[in-house]
Amino acid sequence: MMKKQFLAFVFFGLGVQLAFSQHHLEVQINGVNSLEGTIAIALYTEEENFLNFDKAYRFYKIPVNESHTCVFRELEAGFYAIAAFYDQNSNDQLDTNLIGIPKEALGTSGNPKNKFGPPRFKNCKIYLNSDQTVQIELKKLFDK
Repeated sequence: MMKKQFLAFVFFGLGVQLAFSQHHLEVQINGVNSLEGTIAIALYTEEENFLNFDKAYRFYKIPVNESHTCVFRELEAGFYAIAAFYDQNSNDQLDTNLIGIPKEALGTSGNPKNKFGPPRFKNCKIYLNSDQTVQIELKKLFDK
């Protein structure tokens, strides 16, 4: 009887620890070749908000410097997607042309190669269940 209670206590403790464990997600940005401007990095948990920087789960704006890195701390296990853009002129928005095509470099987690249209959440999501590092390559839409 005592052995069963002990095992139940251990499994309950493990379950609580797993349910409430917090993880860190480090995001390293590549593809910025200037020391001007800022980098906007958005973390998403929901597909319908993906790529809408105003509706990001968490958002960072970091100055351009040598590291180009930020860390999202204390995240629960689950699916996340990241989008980032290089705000070269520091106007706090992704500049686009007349038909809505971005003029500034951008990228997403998974670095998908989209030929038409914006990247989709399902192609950019990652599963976080431990501390993790993700690299994002920023590119202008028509750069090779």
